[in-house]
Amino acid sequence: MTASRATRAMQPYLERIEHLRSLRDRGADSQKLKRHIREDPALSPLYQTYLFLITLKDMGMAETRGVFEVVNFEDWIVSLSTCNPSIEDLADGPLLLRWCPIKENGAPLLVGQVSGHPHLREGARVQTSPLMNLQPTESWARSCNRFYNLGERDDGFLAELRKDGRLAPNAQRLDPF
Repeated sequence: MTASRATRAMQPYLERIEHLRSLRDRGADSQKLKRHIREDPALSPLYQTYLFLITLKDMGMAETRGVFEVVNFEDWIVSLSTCNPSIEDLADGPLLLRWCPIKENGAPLLVGQVSGHPHLREGARVQTSPLMNLQPTESWARSCNRFYNLGERDDGFLAELRKDGRLAPNAQRLDPF
């Protein structure tokens, strides 16, 4: 692993959001934008999470009224992709050891061994929810669900998980890494 590879920051969803905004700016209607989101393998799981969260927030009313604002979805992704963790976020965040950025079924993720996760056993081999922001020089990453503290990077962990059948056959190291 080269030093530049170890230190490159990544916000994989910002480019997708720029594309979505350009479609909207060129006059794409809400139905076309929603179809684009649902058909994008990286945006689709975030769309489902977003709908779940707004449904909880609005006690189910948002989806039954047919309300979906692409702009709010875009803003939510940009917020997750650009927010920096607070001291508390990092103090409460689990540690991801032997981490490696991957792309599986079109979605960017981190894989690694987790320590201090509120719901997973110590040392579990995991893949995160979609990767929103990776800042290896600052030793943290943001998934859709939480901040992670980063330990040592280990690109060999991907091969280990693949050998054990823990990843989809199309899983690969996430470029530009």
